[in-house]
Amino acid sequence: RSCLPIATVASSVRRMSIQAEFQCIPEGMQLVEEGKAKIAVPKDVFYNPVQVFNRDLTMAVLNVFGQQYLAELAGRREKRAQQQSEPPPKQQPDGLRILEALAATGLRSIRIAKEVPNVAKIVANDNSEEAVRLIKSNIVRNGVDELVEASLNDAVLLGHQCARLPPDERFDVVDLDPYGSAVPFLDSAVQAVRPGGLLCVTCTDTAVLCGSAFGTCYGRYGAVPYRGAGMHEASLRVLLQCVQSHASRHSRYIEPLLSLSVDFYVRIYLRVHRGQGEVKKIGRRLAMLHYCPECDSHWLQPMSDCGRDKAGQVLMRPARLLGVGSANGRCGQCGIGRLQLAGPMWSDSIHSVDFVRRLVDFVRRQRASTVGEIASETEQPGCFELASSDRLIGLLSVAAEELPDAPLFYTLDGLARAVKRSTMPMKVARSALLNAGYRVSISHCEGNAIKTDAPASFLWDMVRAHYRQSGEQMSERHLGEGSLPKALLVDHPAAAGDGAASIDFSLHLHAEPPSKADGLLRFHKPPPNWGPKPRAKRKANGDGAASTAEANAATAAAPDDLTEDQNDDELSGAFCGEEESAKKYKESSSPS
Repeated sequence: RSCLPIATVASSVRRMSIQAEFQCIPEGMQLVEEGKAKIAVPKDVFYNPVQVFNRDLTMAVLNVFGQQYLAELAGRREKRAQQQSEPPPKQQPDGLRILEALAATGLRSIRIAKEVPNVAKIVANDNSEEAVRLIKSNIVRNGVDELVEASLNDAVLLGHQCARLPPDERFDVVDLDPYGSAVPFLDSAVQAVRPGGLLCVTCTDTAVLCGSAFGTCYGRYGAVPYRGAGMHEASLRVLLQCVQSHASRHSRYIEPLLSLSVDFYVRIYLRVHRGQGEVKKIGRRLAMLHYCPECDSHWLQPMSDCGRDKAGQVLMRPARLLGVGSANGRCGQCGIGRLQLAGPMWSDSIHSVDFVRRLVDFVRRQRASTVGEIASETEQPGCFELASSDRLIGLLSVAAEELPDAPLFYTLDGLARAVKRSTMPMKVARSALLNAGYRVSISHCEGNAIKTDAPASFLWDMVRAHYRQSGEQMSERHLGEGSLPKALLVDHPAAAGDGAASIDFSLHLHAEPPSKADGLLRFHKPPPNWGPKPRAKRKANGDGAASTAEANAATAAAPDDLTEDQNDDELSGAFCGEEESAKKYKESSSPS
């Protein structure tokens, strides 16, 4: 008797199930399938497929973090039980307690319930009655009503309510993914997280963080933005500094696990710990940035230094001022640009290399386990398919390669643009740095980045040496008096010395990054119309309910002195779904 293969039967059943679900969708609604979740949303609600990467990354982070975090909790409970003669008090149920403060449709919460194991409870919160009704229907549709609870509350108020609970009853994970800036929610979020728990933050106002709105960035994040080659990494460091400033007020400090600048937003994952002693030492992890707007040379000035007293205790003290620039405030490299100031910003590592490598291993295992299989066949949490696994592996591999103690970076095209000549090949530049004994890596923010512990003086020596060896002739109009190429290539004192002649450009064994040698998908080319749409508007149906919590978040974060159109431009980069708008934003985000 002939039998159909199991995979064929399962595939047919899956198609019939999806068709049946489509037939059950009410009029005016559409079915969106992502991961193991299927949700119904109104047809006029914008669903951005680009954000699948964001949610896939969150699923991977929660799987890896949850395993480590629950093991730490179990170890602490066992140690506490051994130290106490009496039985320990009743503990909370084993599993993660997760709060999605701005849930909108509930898609992320439902995916967590179906794809992350060891979850005890998920609260999908929104301050819109319409959104909460939608969340409840999607919870029932996916059969996760035992894990996911819909909540109608203001995100800030809910966070402060959680702060009044005992530490063990707070949320292990708090996720903030608003439209625009997450700043209005940070103070309550750092209090709602259990000590050692995870805080996930997204900000889509990258134009503000990258320096297009100086006053808005300072008023919102408490820092002066940096507008140069490494501005996207600097935006992450400004955000981390802002989160730490809120945490410090409540005797908490942060431990960044992963910080990424992706597409049109920044996304950070960090642990929030409790300890007044560590908060006092935070100054050594913050710095001001001195940079030249002409040649983009930059130096980090620590906010404080640490030493030890006679008893051997760590003692914080004011940092000594760096001797950068000349007496009149000019750049010490080109002598033309006047040094400018940016910050304060986070100067410590923005990733945990061990955590990122475990993330890469997890995504690889997930991809291997789902090859040739249908993800929906297995309903066990933790067994699922990541649609963006290739991009996740590539981007996370690059993040793991980044030098943890070399903040910011230069770009090869930026160095070349300053002296009006062709760009140096990446292998040549990396070889010169490695042959000189310096470390070098690329950055996940920029494929042409040079992240190194070499001083700016060596980089310009390298540029001058390559200019001499290439035999490339400079145009006379570029060598005029007071021009930047003349100041760097001809008039600089090192140009007449033998420093440039000692640069070794012979090919180094590790000149090619491992991620490139492995052929990974490191830098994603965005599809057309990939950016965020304008924020949702309130419906004129008289019920007073906003369409999404993200809209309220963007409204609260928008400065008063801007029009509505200007707010949209600053919060999301003015992406209106047209290629011309995307081009305009790209130009506005490039260094001046």
